[in-house]
Amino acid sequence: MSVIHLVRHGRTVLNEARRTQGRCDSPLTPEGRDGAAAVRDYLADVPLRRAYTSPQGRAVETARILLERHRGTPLLTVTGLREYDYGVYDGGPDEQMRQALDPVHHLPAVLSGTHPGAPGGIAATDYLADIDAGLARVLADMRASGRVDEDVLVVSHGMTIMSLAARWLGTRVFSLAPMANCSVTTIEVDPTATDGDPHLLAWALDPAGQGVTFPSLDLDGAFQGVELVPVDLSRPGPVEQALGPQGPARS
Repeated sequence: MSVIHLVRHGRTVLNEARRTQGRCDSPLTPEGRDGAAAVRDYLADVPLRRAYTSPQGRAVETARILLERHRGTPLLTVTGLREYDYGVYDGGPDEQMRQALDPVHHLPAVLSGTHPGAPGGIAATDYLADIDAGLARVLADMRASGRVDEDVLVVSHGMTIMSLAARWLGTRVFSLAPMANCSVTTIEVDPTATDGDPHLLAWALDPAGQGVTFPSLDLDGAFQGVELVPVDLSRPGPVEQALGPQGPARS
């Protein structure tokens, strides 16, 4: 079986300011870089054959740090790994966004494909199709490699990882540990299976022990009676950019 190591990007300036990031961007803070370095060391002995990242700067910056112990590992940017677009709430206070998009109602509506999107944002159906195409790209490349025991790294964002995991692994993930910056979620997969046959090995491990910058909610009960959009792995999205093998490890 092959393994996907899903990592949320490191802590950023907007994370620390408690502002909604979404399709906005900001650089990693010193603590964010330290968190990425801790995960770099945590994954140092994992034989990563390829790495995929959201094209957003905070994810690319995180991925480059994570690969400092993996010389020669190619890094590919995939559009479908981008973060959710919160529209007019991007860049504003987290609390303002949560009041307008209460997670108890907003998340079920997104994952069921019924949410029209925040003003200026993205409709749920389009968002889910994008992230499914991103995951499908990773699995298609695993399948094409002809190997059955690959480890790959995927660096993405909190909402995107949760939106994928809840539909792929089940909504029980919402009752597990919160997803800190630079947390690691490990999923065993069979790339030849139509649905990838995912099995959760580890959820949101926080090697740096940095915790979260947002209130933690148990949302598992919010999904009772909600029909989620199934993950569709039939249409792999393109690689946006091949950033090439990473350079030598830094001292």
